[in-house]
Amino acid sequence: MKFPREKREARTTAAPPPEAAQRVDGGGAWGPTQFDLPDRNGSNSQAILIVALVGVVVLLVIAGLWTLAYFQFT
Repeated sequence: MKFPREKREARTTAAPPPEAAQRVDGGGAWGPTQFDLPDRNGSNSQAILIVALVGVVVLLVIAGLWTLAYFQFT
């Protein structure tokens, strides 16, 4: 048994906001997305160095506290 296909009228389900018409800075009509990356006009080696140093300090503090607790309770 073969049924005829239902026809539906085409309609827009979502539209960009009206203020998006003046937007020209990239990202499409909805504005910047999470995939829009900043321009590569400089390196971020300083930020990487700071994060690495903070990570090392945190690890050293954790190791120191663990060592202190080990010798206190044994």
